[in-house]
Amino acid sequence: MSLSAALNTAVIGLQTLQSQTRLAAGNVSNAQNPNYTRKVSTLTTPVAEGLPSAALISSITRVAAPEIQQDLYRANADFGRLQQQLTYTKELAETLDATNTTGDQPTMLAMLTRFEDAWKQLEATPENNDLKNLVVQRGNELATEIRRLNGLQSELQSRAQENLRSQIDSLNEATNKIAELNGKIASQAAAGAPIGDLEDLRDAEIAALSDKVGIRTIKNDRGELFVYTEGGVQLVGTVSQQFDYISVANPPTYPQPGIYLQSSGADVTAGFLNGTTRASIDYLDSTTTGLASTDPNVGTLSKFFNQLDSFASNLADVVNTAYGGVFFDYNGAVATPPDEAGRITVEAGVTADPSTLDASVAGAVQQAMRNTTRTNAQINRTTDPNGLVIANVNIFGVANSILAYHARAAADNETQRDSAERLENTLDQKYRNLTGVNIDDELAQLQVLQNNYAALANVMNTVTQMFDTLVNIGR
Repeated sequence: MSLSAALNTAVIGLQTLQSQTRLAAGNVSNAQNPNYTRKVSTLTTPVAEGLPSAALISSITRVAAPEIQQDLYRANADFGRLQQQLTYTKELAETLDATNTTGDQPTMLAMLTRFEDAWKQLEATPENNDLKNLVVQRGNELATEIRRLNGLQSELQSRAQENLRSQIDSLNEATNKIAELNGKIASQAAAGAPIGDLEDLRDAEIAALSDKVGIRTIKNDRGELFVYTEGGVQLVGTVSQQFDYISVANPPTYPQPGIYLQSSGADVTAGFLNGTTRASIDYLDSTTTGLASTDPNVGTLSKFFNQLDSFASNLADVVNTAYGGVFFDYNGAVATPPDEAGRITVEAGVTADPSTLDASVAGAVQQAMRNTTRTNAQINRTTDPNGLVIANVNIFGVANSILAYHARAAADNETQRDSAERLENTLDQKYRNLTGVNIDDELAQLQVLQNNYAALANVMNTVTQMFDTLVNIGR
């Protein structure tokens, strides 16, 4: 090899080492960035005139673990769904005071007990008008609490709808960013430029997307990622898809509430199988299928208010039957109307003049409230199923069952959420171990590069000295 060739090889080698050093330094500086994956270089050694020349960087790629990444996306979706379900079920349980830790009775059950106690006192002293007033007062308090709970329906529904609308807006934003990054990646890949940092940005968007809906990805030969829901709805293809959440049916364009594709108006709700969007869809489900589901997270909101209706209807039935007339009314309508929980009140005549209360039936009313006469057919009416599967209970049993149902749903969701969180953390750590930056490895690599750099610098120095010697000989 000529001195010129040796010098050229050394110079190229130094340039390669400089590039490798910058790469390792970039890895170290991003070691704490959770959205960064380690970048590595691939070297090639060209042959010139039958002799190998200095190594060149043929490509810079990032370390990938696609199988673990897909598992992580699924775990993200599971955690997102369970976290949102827990938020909803805890809200309902707390609304009922079903999860209080004070040791006191939940509010509705305490009011029911006070109502029963008022009848007991009246039974003992039937001539006492103050106790008649107390019975009416306790009855009004109980009816007012039932109506208050029922009055939350619109607020809870609107809040969940806004959650779902926000989730869809975030999804649309993410699909736009992914499509934009797809274009940049394809362009840079075609030009032979590094694309690892762009791929990291795209993966961060996809990871954020996976919290909202279960996804799967397909990569084409241009480096673009096509993203689909687990139910087969395309989120990102050659362009991003955009979606609308329709909260109120508007036939024929929107025959039912749900998620619709903007470009075609197709209802794609069934394709959103996981993530926070599925939790919100299930929570708001008021279809016959949803109400018939044994899953407490499906049709949750409608079941909650159907349970209140069932409690109000059973309470009025028990008390009125034992009373032998109308004590609890539905705003003047004795026959059971829809929305019993929203209309129940103490009969207007009794409220206006408690002295007209028939004290002779106080014992019968109190005893009826403790009789085990409620059947599941009465509690979970076929016209509005509510998830309660109980039988042979009294009115207190109905109240306790409603409270237990929501406390148990919240507790079960919390247990499952915690398990999903542990799995997500385990997979995330596994993924980071495979693709993240190990400071010790990078520093060791920098030490090797430094030594190689020093060796090549010595080669250049030696070649320079040899050139100087030849020049001096020529003089």
